[in-house]
Amino acid sequence: MKRAPHPLEEALQARARLLATTLRPSTARQYAQTVRLFLTYLRAAFPEVRRPSDLRRDPHILGWLEHLWLRRARVSGKPCCNHTRGAHLIRLRKLFDLLADHAFPPRAGLLLSEDIPRPDQVLPRPLTPEDDARLQAELRRRNDLLANALLLTRLTGMRIGETVDLSADALRHLGDGDWALHVPVGKLHNERWTPVDEQVRSLVARLRFLATLPPAAASEFLLPRPGRRDGLCEDLRAALREASAAAGIAAHIVPHQLRHTYATSMLRAGVSLPALMKLLGHRTANMTLRYLEITQQDLQREFHLAQEHPRHLLPWPLPPCAPDPDTADAPAVLQHLAAATRLLDLFRQDHAAQDKSLRLLLRRLVRIRSRFEKLVPESKTEK
Repeated sequence: MKRAPHPLEEALQARARLLATTLRPSTARQYAQTVRLFLTYLRAAFPEVRRPSDLRRDPHILGWLEHLWLRRARVSGKPCCNHTRGAHLIRLRKLFDLLADHAFPPRAGLLLSEDIPRPDQVLPRPLTPEDDARLQAELRRRNDLLANALLLTRLTGMRIGETVDLSADALRHLGDGDWALHVPVGKLHNERWTPVDEQVRSLVARLRFLATLPPAAASEFLLPRPGRRDGLCEDLRAALREASAAAGIAAHIVPHQLRHTYATSMLRAGVSLPALMKLLGHRTANMTLRYLEITQQDLQREFHLAQEHPRHLLPWPLPPCAPDPDTADAPAVLQHLAAATRLLDLFRQDHAAQDKSLRLLLRRLVRIRSRFEKLVPESKTEK
Protein backbone atom coordinates (compact mmCIF):
# COMPACT_ATOMS: atom_id res chain seq x y z
CA MET A 1 0.00 0.00 0.00
CA LYS A 2 1.37 3.40 -0.98
CA ARG A 3 2.26 5.65 1.93
CA ALA A 4 0.33 8.93 2.07
CA PRO A 5 2.60 12.00 2.10
CA HIS A 6 2.57 14.14 5.22
CA PRO A 7 1.99 17.96 5.15
CA LEU A 8 5.70 18.89 5.07
CA GLU A 9 6.33 16.59 2.12
CA GLU A 10 3.33 17.91 0.24
CA ALA A 11 4.33 21.52 0.94
CA LEU A 12 7.92 21.13 -0.27
CA GLN A 13 6.91 19.24 -3.40
CA ALA A 14 4.23 21.84 -4.18
CA ARG A 15 6.79 24.66 -3.95
CA ALA A 16 9.20 22.73 -6.14
CA ARG A 17 6.46 22.32 -8.76
CA LEU A 18 5.73 26.04 -8.52
CA LEU A 19 9.36 26.88 -9.26
CA ALA A 20 9.33 24.45 -12.19
CA THR A 21 6.92 26.77 -14.03
CA THR A 22 9.60 29.47 -14.35
CA LEU A 23 12.87 27.50 -14.24
CA ARG A 24 14.61 25.45 -16.88
CA PRO A 25 13.83 21.71 -16.77
CA SER A 26 17.33 20.84 -15.56
CA THR A 27 17.08 23.32 -12.67
CA ALA A 28 13.61 22.04 -11.77
CA ARG A 29 15.02 18.50 -11.58
CA GLN A 30 17.73 19.73 -9.21
CA TYR A 31 15.09 21.22 -6.89
CA ALA A 32 13.19 17.94 -6.97
CA GLN A 33 16.37 16.05 -6.08
CA THR A 34 17.03 18.38 -3.11
CA VAL A 35 13.49 17.83 -1.83
CA ARG A 36 13.85 14.06 -2.22
CA LEU A 37 17.16 13.96 -0.34
CA PHE A 38 15.91 16.17 2.49
CA LEU A 39 12.69 14.21 2.98
CA THR A 40 14.50 10.87 2.84
CA TYR A 41 16.79 12.07 5.63
CA LEU A 42 13.89 13.36 7.75
CA ARG A 43 11.87 10.16 7.37
CA ALA A 44 14.85 8.10 8.53
CA ALA A 45 16.15 10.33 11.33
CA PHE A 46 13.13 12.35 12.51
CA PRO A 47 9.89 10.65 11.47
CA GLU A 48 7.93 12.77 13.95
CA VAL A 49 8.51 15.93 11.85
CA ARG A 50 5.36 16.31 9.76
CA ARG A 51 4.78 20.06 9.39
CA PRO A 52 7.05 22.93 8.29
CA SER A 53 6.59 24.50 11.72
CA ASP A 54 8.02 21.35 13.34
CA LEU A 55 11.45 21.99 11.84
CA ARG A 56 14.20 23.24 14.15
CA ARG A 57 17.67 24.37 13.27
CA ASP A 58 19.04 22.00 15.91
CA PRO A 59 18.82 19.06 15.43
CA HIS A 60 16.96 18.85 12.09
CA ILE A 61 18.85 21.28 9.83
CA LEU A 62 22.26 20.91 11.46
CA GLY A 63 21.82 17.16 11.27
CA TRP A 64 21.11 17.38 7.55
CA LEU A 65 24.24 19.49 7.04
CA GLU A 66 26.28 16.68 8.56
CA HIS A 67 24.34 14.11 6.55
CA LEU A 68 25.17 15.91 3.29
CA TRP A 69 28.85 16.02 4.23
CA LEU A 70 29.01 12.29 4.98
CA ARG A 71 26.54 10.98 2.37
CA ARG A 72 29.07 10.51 -0.42
CA ALA A 73 31.83 9.45 1.98
CA ARG A 74 29.84 6.34 2.88
CA VAL A 75 29.97 5.22 -0.75
CA SER A 76 33.21 6.53 -2.23
CA GLY A 77 35.23 7.38 0.85
CA LYS A 78 35.28 11.07 -0.09
CA PRO A 79 33.01 13.75 1.40
CA CYS A 80 30.56 15.66 -0.77
CA CYS A 81 32.23 18.64 -2.44
CA ASN A 82 31.44 22.18 -1.31
CA HIS A 83 29.78 23.08 -4.60
CA THR A 84 27.23 20.25 -4.37
CA ARG A 85 26.46 20.84 -0.70
CA GLY A 86 26.13 24.58 -1.23
CA ALA A 87 23.74 24.09 -4.16
CA HIS A 88 21.46 21.85 -2.06
CA LEU A 89 21.42 24.35 0.81
CA ILE A 90 20.65 27.31 -1.45
CA ARG A 91 17.76 25.44 -3.03
CA LEU A 92 16.37 24.33 0.33
CA ARG A 93 16.58 27.88 1.69
CA LYS A 94 14.62 29.10 -1.33
CA LEU A 95 11.93 26.51 -0.65
CA PHE A 96 11.75 27.56 3.00
CA ASP A 97 11.21 31.16 1.88
CA LEU A 98 8.34 30.07 -0.36
CA LEU A 99 6.71 28.29 2.61
CA ALA A 100 6.13 31.62 4.40
CA ASP A 101 2.48 31.63 3.26
CA HIS A 102 1.88 28.08 4.51
CA ALA A 103 -0.68 27.45 7.25
CA PHE A 104 2.18 26.20 9.44
CA PRO A 105 5.20 28.16 8.14
CA PRO A 106 8.76 27.20 9.13
CA ARG A 107 10.64 29.28 11.65
CA ALA A 108 13.01 31.98 10.49
CA GLY A 109 16.74 31.34 10.61
CA LEU A 110 16.68 27.62 9.87
CA LEU A 111 19.40 28.05 7.25
CA LEU A 112 21.96 30.84 7.59
CA SER A 113 24.36 32.28 5.05
CA GLU A 114 27.34 30.93 6.97
CA ASP A 115 25.96 27.40 6.54
CA ILE A 116 26.63 27.57 2.80
CA PRO A 117 30.26 26.53 2.16
CA ARG A 118 32.48 28.46 -0.17
CA PRO A 119 32.85 26.63 -3.50
CA ASP A 120 36.02 24.69 -4.07
CA GLN A 121 38.57 26.54 -6.19
CA VAL A 122 38.92 24.03 -9.01
CA LEU A 123 39.42 26.45 -11.90
CA PRO A 124 41.26 26.80 -14.17
CA ARG A 125 42.00 23.27 -15.31
CA PRO A 126 43.41 23.50 -18.84
CA LEU A 127 45.53 20.69 -20.20
CA THR A 128 49.21 21.32 -20.60
CA PRO A 129 50.27 22.01 -24.21
CA GLU A 130 51.96 18.59 -24.31
CA ASP A 131 48.91 16.69 -23.02
CA ASP A 132 46.64 18.72 -25.30
CA ALA A 133 48.72 17.79 -28.37
CA ARG A 134 48.81 14.10 -27.40
CA LEU A 135 45.06 13.98 -26.76
CA GLN A 136 44.20 15.66 -30.06
CA ALA A 137 46.51 13.26 -31.91
CA GLU A 138 44.82 10.25 -30.25
CA LEU A 139 41.33 11.56 -31.07
CA ARG A 140 42.32 12.04 -34.72
CA ARG A 141 43.78 8.53 -34.81
CA ARG A 142 40.50 7.03 -33.57
CA ASN A 143 38.43 9.10 -36.01
CA ASP A 144 35.10 7.65 -34.86
CA LEU A 145 31.92 9.51 -33.95
CA LEU A 146 32.71 10.10 -30.28
CA ALA A 147 36.35 11.03 -30.94
CA ASN A 148 35.39 13.59 -33.57
CA ALA A 149 32.71 15.02 -31.29
CA LEU A 150 35.28 15.46 -28.51
CA LEU A 151 37.71 17.05 -30.95
CA LEU A 152 34.97 19.45 -32.07
CA THR A 153 34.37 20.33 -28.40
CA ARG A 154 38.07 21.09 -27.91
CA LEU A 155 38.40 23.24 -31.04
CA THR A 156 35.28 25.35 -30.38
CA GLY A 157 35.22 25.63 -26.57
CA MET A 158 31.68 24.30 -26.28
CA ARG A 159 30.22 22.64 -23.22
CA ILE A 160 29.53 18.94 -23.64
CA GLY A 161 25.79 19.57 -23.46
CA GLU A 162 26.06 22.14 -26.25
CA THR A 163 27.96 19.66 -28.43
CA VAL A 164 25.27 17.04 -27.91
CA ASP A 165 22.52 19.55 -28.78
CA LEU A 166 24.11 20.83 -32.01
CA SER A 167 21.61 20.93 -34.82
CA ALA A 168 22.31 19.24 -38.14
CA ASP A 169 22.66 22.65 -39.84
CA ALA A 170 24.72 24.28 -37.07
CA LEU A 171 27.53 25.22 -39.48
CA ARG A 172 26.64 28.44 -41.28
CA HIS A 173 28.36 30.37 -44.08
CA LEU A 174 28.46 34.10 -43.26
CA GLY A 175 29.86 35.27 -46.58
CA ASP A 176 33.29 35.39 -48.20
CA GLY A 177 35.56 33.11 -46.17
CA ASP A 178 33.74 33.50 -42.86
CA TRP A 179 32.07 30.50 -41.24
CA ALA A 180 30.51 30.13 -37.81
CA LEU A 181 29.03 27.39 -35.67
CA HIS A 182 25.63 28.15 -34.19
CA VAL A 183 25.86 26.99 -30.57
CA PRO A 184 22.37 26.28 -29.19
CA VAL A 185 20.91 27.56 -25.95
CA GLY A 186 23.08 26.15 -23.18
CA LYS A 187 23.87 26.45 -19.50
CA LEU A 188 23.34 30.22 -19.21
CA HIS A 189 20.21 30.10 -21.38
CA ASN A 190 21.84 31.97 -24.24
CA GLU A 191 23.11 31.14 -27.69
CA ARG A 192 26.11 32.32 -29.67
CA TRP A 193 27.96 32.12 -32.99
CA THR A 194 31.49 30.75 -32.76
CA PRO A 195 33.90 31.48 -35.66
CA VAL A 196 35.46 28.30 -37.06
CA ASP A 197 38.26 27.41 -39.46
CA GLU A 198 38.70 24.78 -42.16
CA GLN A 199 39.62 22.13 -39.59
CA VAL A 200 36.31 22.49 -37.76
CA ARG A 201 34.39 22.52 -41.02
CA SER A 202 36.00 19.19 -41.95
CA LEU A 203 35.06 17.78 -38.56
CA VAL A 204 31.43 18.78 -39.01
CA ALA A 205 31.37 17.17 -42.46
CA ARG A 206 32.83 13.98 -40.99
CA LEU A 207 30.24 13.96 -38.20
CA ARG A 208 27.44 14.43 -40.72
CA PHE A 209 28.63 11.35 -42.56
CA LEU A 210 29.03 9.27 -39.38
CA ALA A 211 25.54 10.31 -38.28
CA THR A 212 24.08 8.53 -41.33
CA LEU A 213 25.48 5.18 -40.15
CA PRO A 214 23.27 2.95 -37.99
CA PRO A 215 21.83 3.95 -35.60
CA ALA A 216 21.03 7.08 -37.58
CA ALA A 217 20.61 10.41 -35.80
CA ALA A 218 17.36 12.23 -35.56
CA SER A 219 17.11 14.73 -38.38
CA GLU A 220 17.40 17.79 -36.13
CA PHE A 221 20.65 16.77 -34.38
CA LEU A 222 24.23 16.50 -35.64
CA LEU A 223 25.10 13.62 -33.26
CA PRO A 224 23.00 10.45 -33.20
CA ARG A 225 20.97 9.70 -30.07
CA PRO A 226 20.22 5.99 -29.89
CA GLY A 227 18.90 6.51 -26.35
CA ARG A 228 18.55 9.38 -23.93
CA ARG A 229 20.53 12.62 -24.19
CA ASP A 230 22.27 11.91 -20.89
CA GLY A 231 23.39 8.55 -22.27
CA LEU A 232 25.22 10.28 -25.12
CA CYS A 233 26.95 12.61 -22.63
CA GLU A 234 28.10 9.59 -20.62
CA ASP A 235 29.42 7.93 -23.78
CA LEU A 236 31.46 11.06 -24.54
CA ARG A 237 32.91 11.09 -21.02
CA ALA A 238 33.86 7.43 -21.27
CA ALA A 239 35.43 7.96 -24.70
CA LEU A 240 37.48 10.84 -23.31
CA ARG A 241 38.75 8.69 -20.46
CA GLU A 242 39.78 5.95 -22.89
CA ALA A 243 41.47 8.37 -25.30
CA SER A 244 43.39 10.16 -22.54
CA ALA A 245 44.61 6.84 -21.13
CA ALA A 246 45.70 5.70 -24.59
CA ALA A 247 47.52 9.02 -25.08
CA GLY A 248 49.53 8.39 -21.90
CA ILE A 249 47.85 11.08 -19.80
CA ALA A 250 47.80 9.92 -16.18
CA ALA A 251 45.51 12.67 -14.83
CA HIS A 252 41.74 12.20 -14.79
CA ILE A 253 40.23 14.40 -17.51
CA VAL A 254 36.64 15.57 -17.86
CA PRO A 255 35.10 17.18 -20.98
CA HIS A 256 34.87 20.64 -19.38
CA GLN A 257 38.67 20.79 -19.25
CA LEU A 258 38.64 20.93 -23.05
CA ARG A 259 36.74 24.20 -22.71
CA HIS A 260 39.34 25.53 -20.27
CA THR A 261 42.10 24.49 -22.69
CA TYR A 262 40.36 26.26 -25.57
CA ALA A 263 40.04 29.48 -23.54
CA THR A 264 43.70 29.46 -22.50
CA SER A 265 44.92 28.70 -26.04
CA MET A 266 42.80 31.53 -27.48
CA LEU A 267 44.24 33.96 -24.93
CA ARG A 268 47.79 32.89 -25.79
CA ALA A 269 46.96 33.35 -29.48
CA GLY A 270 46.15 37.01 -28.84
CA VAL A 271 42.34 37.03 -28.46
CA SER A 272 41.24 39.91 -26.22
CA LEU A 273 39.30 39.30 -23.03
CA PRO A 274 36.00 40.84 -24.29
CA ALA A 275 36.17 38.72 -27.46
CA LEU A 276 37.01 35.59 -25.47
CA MET A 277 34.03 36.24 -23.20
CA LYS A 278 31.77 36.23 -26.28
CA LEU A 279 33.42 33.09 -27.65
CA LEU A 280 32.73 31.21 -24.43
CA GLY A 281 29.22 32.59 -24.00
CA HIS A 282 29.90 34.11 -20.58
CA ARG A 283 27.89 36.98 -19.18
CA THR A 284 30.71 38.45 -17.10
CA ALA A 285 34.44 38.81 -17.59
CA ASN A 286 35.02 37.50 -14.06
CA MET A 287 33.84 34.05 -15.10
CA THR A 288 36.08 34.14 -18.16
CA LEU A 289 39.07 35.03 -16.00
CA ARG A 290 38.41 31.95 -13.87
CA TYR A 291 38.91 29.79 -16.97
CA LEU A 292 42.32 31.18 -17.85
CA GLU A 293 45.66 29.94 -16.66
CA ILE A 294 48.39 32.59 -16.80
CA THR A 295 51.79 31.01 -16.26
CA GLN A 296 55.14 32.70 -15.72
CA GLN A 297 56.04 31.84 -19.32
CA ASP A 298 52.92 33.69 -20.49
CA LEU A 299 53.92 36.75 -18.44
CA GLN A 300 57.45 36.73 -19.80
CA ARG A 301 56.22 36.41 -23.39
CA GLU A 302 53.70 39.23 -23.01
CA PHE A 303 56.31 41.43 -21.31
CA HIS A 304 58.86 41.02 -24.11
CA LEU A 305 56.23 41.43 -26.84
CA ALA A 306 55.04 44.68 -25.24
CA GLN A 307 58.61 45.97 -25.22
CA GLU A 308 59.32 44.97 -28.81
CA HIS A 309 55.94 45.83 -30.34
CA PRO A 310 53.98 48.19 -28.08
CA ARG A 311 50.38 48.70 -29.11
CA HIS A 312 50.13 52.30 -27.94
CA LEU A 313 53.08 54.69 -27.88
CA LEU A 314 52.76 57.72 -25.66
CA PRO A 315 54.19 60.90 -27.20
CA TRP A 316 57.50 62.05 -25.81
CA PRO A 317 57.09 64.96 -23.41
CA LEU A 318 58.28 68.37 -24.44
CA PRO A 319 61.79 69.27 -23.28
CA PRO A 320 61.78 70.85 -19.79
CA CYS A 321 63.60 73.95 -21.04
CA ALA A 322 62.58 74.99 -24.50
CA PRO A 323 64.84 77.48 -26.31
CA ASP A 324 63.77 81.07 -26.55
CA PRO A 325 61.58 81.54 -29.60
CA ASP A 326 62.33 84.03 -32.31
CA THR A 327 58.79 85.39 -32.19
CA ALA A 328 56.36 85.62 -29.25
CA ASP A 329 53.37 84.07 -31.01
CA ALA A 330 50.60 81.93 -29.54
CA PRO A 331 52.17 78.54 -30.42
CA ALA A 332 55.40 79.56 -28.69
CA VAL A 333 53.53 80.56 -25.52
CA LEU A 334 51.64 77.28 -25.49
CA GLN A 335 54.87 75.33 -25.99
CA HIS A 336 56.54 77.02 -23.04
CA LEU A 337 53.48 76.58 -20.83
CA ALA A 338 53.45 72.86 -21.67
CA ALA A 339 57.17 72.60 -20.90
CA ALA A 340 56.68 74.37 -17.56
CA THR A 341 53.81 72.00 -16.71
CA ARG A 342 55.96 68.99 -17.46
CA LEU A 343 58.90 70.35 -15.46
CA LEU A 344 56.71 71.13 -12.45
CA ASP A 345 55.18 67.64 -12.59
CA LEU A 346 58.64 66.02 -12.59
CA PHE A 347 59.64 68.19 -9.64
CA ARG A 348 56.47 67.16 -7.76
CA GLN A 349 57.27 63.47 -8.22
CA ASP A 350 60.65 63.94 -6.53
CA HIS A 351 59.27 65.98 -3.59
CA ALA A 352 56.54 63.88 -2.02
CA ALA A 353 56.54 65.96 1.18
CA GLN A 354 55.23 68.99 -0.75
CA ASP A 355 52.93 67.00 -3.01
CA LYS A 356 49.68 68.77 -2.02
CA SER A 357 51.01 72.30 -2.57
CA LEU A 358 52.71 71.36 -5.81
CA ARG A 359 49.50 69.75 -7.09
CA LEU A 360 47.66 73.04 -6.51
CA LEU A 361 50.32 74.94 -8.47
CA LEU A 362 50.17 72.34 -11.23
CA ARG A 363 46.39 72.72 -11.52
CA ARG A 364 46.71 76.49 -11.69
CA LEU A 365 49.29 76.20 -14.45
CA VAL A 366 47.01 73.88 -16.43
CA ARG A 367 44.12 76.34 -16.01
CA ILE A 368 46.34 79.18 -17.19
CA ARG A 369 47.18 77.28 -20.35
CA SER A 370 43.51 76.41 -20.92
CA ARG A 371 42.43 80.03 -20.43
CA PHE A 372 45.13 81.26 -22.80
CA GLU A 373 43.91 78.88 -25.50
CA LYS A 374 40.45 80.45 -25.19
CA LEU A 375 41.83 84.00 -25.47
CA VAL A 376 43.56 83.54 -28.81
CA PRO A 377 41.87 82.45 -32.06
CA GLU A 378 42.21 78.76 -32.92
CA SER A 379 44.06 79.52 -36.15
CA LYS A 380 46.84 81.34 -34.27
CA THR A 381 47.47 78.35 -31.93
CA GLU A 382 48.02 75.93 -34.80
CA LYS A 383 51.43 75.58 -36.34
